[in-house]
Amino acid sequence: MENTKRMTIKIRQATLNDISEVSRLFNEYRIFYGQHSDMEAATFFIKERMSKQESLIFIAECNEESKEPETAMGLVQIYPSYSSVSMGPIWILNDLFVDSTYRQQGIARKLMQAVMKQAKKQQILRIVLSTAISNRQAQALYESEGYTQDQSFMYYECNVEREQES
Repeated sequence: MENTKRMTIKIRQATLNDISEVSRLFNEYRIFYGQHSDMEAATFFIKERMSKQESLIFIAECNEESKEPETAMGLVQIYPSYSSVSMGPIWILNDLFVDSTYRQQGIARKLMQAVMKQAKKQQILRIVLSTAISNRQAQALYESEGYTQDQSFMYYECNVEREQES
């Protein structure tokens, strides 16, 4: 039987009151990228980022015309940074995730559009992001929203081995 409930989607900035739902989605995001489930660590990480204002998180919520509380369907997490060359603020779109139940409904696009709208309000110079080379679906979304693949710079990374605590 086809689901006939009407679903409305609302995008808003997450607050500390949303820790439970944001942490649940963040944990699912990490699992998607091959990490083990760890709700305690996910909750701690998200709470720290939000409490210290180190990230900006938008969530997509739906209310399927019922008395049930709104359900978080997806999130996007932004890390503020700066460009030395441009001498201004930039955002790193680090995490974009939609719960598998709600995919293919335009939620990721709505999250990205909310980020762009807020970036314009805050006079952010640019938004940068990266994705897996194999993630063609995400690449198509990003390109359809005006993002272009960098042709000027090569990006490198180096894992840092942590010192053992004594």
